[in-house]
Amino acid sequence: MLSYNLNIKHFVIKFFFINLFLLFTATRLVAADEYNPFRKPSLSGEVQVVRQQYSASSDRLFEFSLGAGYRNDSLSWSEAGGSVNILSELKWQNLRITQINAAVNFYFSGDWLLKSMLDYGRVNSGTNQDSDYNGNNRTLEFSRSNNKGGGEVKDASLGLGNTIRILNNIGNSELSITPLIGVSIHEQYLTMTDGFQTLPASGPFPGLNSSYDAQWLGFWAGIETVLNITRDWLITGSLAIHRADYSAQANWNLRPEFSHPVSFTHTAKGGGSSLEVGAIYVARKDWRANISLAMQRWRAGGGMDRTNLSDGSSGYFPLNEVTWESTVLNLGISYFF
Repeated sequence: MLSYNLNIKHFVIKFFFINLFLLFTATRLVAADEYNPFRKPSLSGEVQVVRQQYSASSDRLFEFSLGAGYRNDSLSWSEAGGSVNILSELKWQNLRITQINAAVNFYFSGDWLLKSMLDYGRVNSGTNQDSDYNGNNRTLEFSRSNNKGGGEVKDASLGLGNTIRILNNIGNSELSITPLIGVSIHEQYLTMTDGFQTLPASGPFPGLNSSYDAQWLGFWAGIETVLNITRDWLITGSLAIHRADYSAQANWNLRPEFSHPVSFTHTAKGGGSSLEVGAIYVARKDWRANISLAMQRWRAGGGMDRTNLSDGSSGYFPLNEVTWESTVLNLGISYFF
């Protein structure tokens, strides 16, 4: 299991290369292409004024955004063993997370958009339950502990799309629709501490400091919309469908029969969906403030658990499924340059 500091270092390195690619692409396009990136088709009357006010690419190449918000996550997994279809099940629930985020959008060649995003959050509170069963379908439960959940979460994404603009000359409004494709990585480093044995009811037990480090890595396709409803306000929405490879590694520190720091690993195929709605206030031509609500639902199934034993041998068990849900309320500001 990687240490806390090493996890952050590796994640930042990944995002650095994402933005290095973005800036390299921008430099090549500006240097090699013959188009004027600031040029837009001519419009007349008030529609032209509206477009200049709301279209980020009308006279700027880059948009830089910073934000912070409140996030609530849950993650659970279960595996089979022997003749029992659910032998062990772990749940992290009601993980209350404080999150910060940054994003860079690059507008080029008319209405093309290259966008990158990074966010990081710390778990302030949450619960964990670890249950084991001797019967199918969660029956004959013989062990259960209810513990404190903690950890951190990280996400990064890179996407490319082309904007389609629909103008309403009567209402002086503009609706833009941007189909996108991209890649993303999502990590949940979750911990179990403050152990409490519920079944059998022996109460608190000392020394629990286990961890589960999960990662979803893959491709996505989606659509974003922006509607100018007044001269100062925009309504936004986005939907994305994800396909991902799921992997995880765990350190069960109170199990001496397991290897450490990697007690077992999980691998599976999965995917999910994400939905976001928001509003933007145009404070000045180059400054905006925004609020958004985002939800994600992910699932992986039909995978494999490889358990590493202290004697160097390994055992294999079916990984039934992994589910991850996340809801984020975010406030942010953006600047065009």
